[in-house]
Amino acid sequence: MRVTLSVDIPGLGQRIKQTVDASGKTPTEIAAESGMSLPNLYRIMSEDTKSVPRETLSRIGETLNVDFDAEVKAAIAKEMKE
Repeated sequence: MRVTLSVDIPGLGQRIKQTVDASGKTPTEIAAESGMSLPNLYRIMSEDTKSVPRETLSRIGETLNVDFDAEVKAAIAKEMKE
């Protein structure tokens, strides 16, 4: 059985954009290396999408050498306390 959790992480798209900008790679390169389309990456960075699968976030993090999973885990822990 699969359990799906949904957590809000304010500003995550902006943090991804800042990391992409600082990476020295183009958004096109990041999208290709992350296995997604460029429009999808732009939607994530501008927070024009309602949700991002954790697997997608992990692939972006691996491409950028950033552990976005830590933010997800912190947000889940916060939700569980409330």
